[in-house]
Amino acid sequence: MKPLAEHGTTARAKGRPAAGIHGCPCHPCRQAENAYDKRRRYLNQTGRTLMVDTAPVAAHLRGLFAAGAGWIQLSAISGCSSSTISNLLAEKNPQCRRTTANKILAIQPGDAIPNQRRIPATGTIRRLRALVALGHKCADIDAACRIDHSVLTDLLTARRDTVTVGLAKRVADGFEKLSKTNGTHARSLRRAARERWASPAAWDDIDDPNAEPDWTGHCGTDRGWWLHRLEDMPVCSRCEAAHEQWKTDRAHLARTERWAEIGRARATARTREADLAHDARELMRYGADTEQAAERLGVTRSHLHQVLKRHPDTEQELAA
Repeated sequence: MKPLAEHGTTARAKGRPAAGIHGCPCHPCRQAENAYDKRRRYLNQTGRTLMVDTAPVAAHLRGLFAAGAGWIQLSAISGCSSSTISNLLAEKNPQCRRTTANKILAIQPGDAIPNQRRIPATGTIRRLRALVALGHKCADIDAACRIDHSVLTDLLTARRDTVTVGLAKRVADGFEKLSKTNGTHARSLRRAARERWASPAAWDDIDDPNAEPDWTGHCGTDRGWWLHRLEDMPVCSRCEAAHEQWKTDRAHLARTERWAEIGRARATARTREADLAHDARELMRYGADTEQAAERLGVTRSHLHQVLKRHPDTEQELAA
């Protein structure tokens, strides 16, 4: 039989009626029970009941398991025993403690996947290529991500389409360390430019398999094509297609008119970024952070970050 709880606790005061064990009448136990009941009544009056419906918690658990969660990992993250999780999943009781429900509901899909489970390698490959695009040496990437060089080579060349969760986590940790600084390795920079590997700032959601890197903030438009050329970046396929369409739409113009249109498009792209950087710095001088300034100016945070680096305002930014 499970040992009785200590004196001075609610569990000892309540006892185990189903097992024929009566509650303890001692003074410390009665105090604990009174304090518990007082808090329960207060929370009920303020709409924060100690107990909540089990159904939403069970539905969330089913979603976590569908996303690949493991029992051991769920138990470790939530602090709940496997039997508690099993009872919640089966909805044995119509209600459960609010504290338990909050622990379970705080877990997001992907948080409790076993380290040996295999997942798509898309995000891992993009992170490693982005570090090369920043100019970091492969040896430095190996060390930061705690992976063997042969693994790095396989992933950079996309020879693997899945990785273990443990490997993905190590790469994500290394990416977090190295992505904050630019490397200076010329060979890495040349390779990234040749392979058209995007830097970290080009991704809004690096793990989304349907996401496309936004190199310029206007990729997929003719302005994006000009920004690629003006900033000496490899032109992405979306901008190449947009520029070809732009030329097709103006094929009927006379030569002088067409060149005038080209000049205007180039000038617009050239001044747009400088003006954007100036406006962003004005907003940040008044207390806005990069994300707030980007939202106010109608661009993504990653694009604004690139613009500020391409149009430095101080010697410190230029050195960075």
